[in-house]
Amino acid sequence: MAGTPIQTFNDFMQATGPTYLTSAESVINEAVKNTYALSRLLKDKTSEATIQGGNSIKDVIMFDDSSTYDHYLPNDTFNWRNAQVLDTVTCNWRFSIDHMAWTDHEVELNAGEGAGRDYVKAQYKRLKRSKEQRMWTSLMNGFEDDLWRTTFGNSGEMESAGGKLPFSIPAFITEVPDAGNPFGTRGGSPLGWSSVMGLANGSSGERRWTNQISYYDPGASDPNLALSTKPDIENVRDNGGTTYSAEVGGLITAFDDMFLKVQFTPPSTRQEYFEKPSLSRQMILCSRLGLNQYKQALRASNDTLVSYQDAAYNAPAYSGIELMYCSNLDNAAIFPKGSTSRTAADTDLASNAVSSTVGATETGTGVTDSGARYFWVNGNYLTPIYHARRYFEKHEVLRHPNQPFTYVQVVDCWWNLFCNSRQRHGIVAPMNLA
Repeated sequence: MAGTPIQTFNDFMQATGPTYLTSAESVINEAVKNTYALSRLLKDKTSEATIQGGNSIKDVIMFDDSSTYDHYLPNDTFNWRNAQVLDTVTCNWRFSIDHMAWTDHEVELNAGEGAGRDYVKAQYKRLKRSKEQRMWTSLMNGFEDDLWRTTFGNSGEMESAGGKLPFSIPAFITEVPDAGNPFGTRGGSPLGWSSVMGLANGSSGERRWTNQISYYDPGASDPNLALSTKPDIENVRDNGGTTYSAEVGGLITAFDDMFLKVQFTPPSTRQEYFEKPSLSRQMILCSRLGLNQYKQALRASNDTLVSYQDAAYNAPAYSGIELMYCSNLDNAAIFPKGSTSRTAADTDLASNAVSSTVGATETGTGVTDSGARYFWVNGNYLTPIYHARRYFEKHEVLRHPNQPFTYVQVVDCWWNLFCNSRQRHGIVAPMNLA
């Protein structure tokens, strides 16, 4: 290690790097040990699925078969059609950056006067690890925060080519009804948005470019009773004041409903032209309130599959789909705000427009229908995509002329969250009927 301590340390930092972020698979292996949603979205996905190049992320989706199926008699004449049924969804790259910094004083004082080579190397490794640990923790926490960033007021930042923010999960899974959707109760574009990834929904857009919605009644007077009540048909207002019908029951019956909505089973023949259903990449993401509420539902239902001496109900699941606690959802202001309920009996929703710029937490002041939300996510159709040329790229050590004793090393990453099917995701949302 020739040269001054600061020179050798800078060379050491530039020549070495963390081995756990050299490929997409390595990110998965490290991150899967914690409860971050990012780790679950990357789980079991190869680098071919998560890393690509190009100036944007694109995919082609068929929303309509434009049916050419018919019946005929011998000697009939036919009118042939060349159906154009493909739509392109586009996702622009977003650029994230983090850094680690150190000073002459940190390095020089750690080197030790007259210290041997092995001692100096050990000190360098200890200091390097502490710097990396802080930076990688900051970077991973930043990615997780981006996954749950509010859509309110961020249409331009997420949707437009000139924005800075990547798409978040609430951009693709909303509880804002797409009124009049012929496929049932569906979530449309986030409030204040006209499109998602360049595609609009609503009467003039793609009605299948929407997510599923099921409702449950948290039960203001008797929560345990409401967890398993049968669904009733309720008149519900959308955010424009239009009334439509929806089933509202207990939490478990809402789960029953959602499970069927997000399953798309292909026919037994010509399966190569259909998506294969897979429960292994499905997950239900919720807050601590939501997870505890589901456990209460299991206890109230007297689930005998769990040993009687253990009341914890660890790792709860529905039909094999894991419920995962996401701490960001405890305080994320990502839900509609401005009226107390969606029910048609609540004229407040019709007379007071729900805010398109400010959201609320799931039990916060002014939230529309207070209660836990459950995001049903299929990891096959929601993937963080990273650019091949800027995948956690570590740059050379920098030194600013106005800060001569400070050194900085930057890591940047080009990425975005890409969704290629919204109807395979859903949200179980509360509707307070009491």
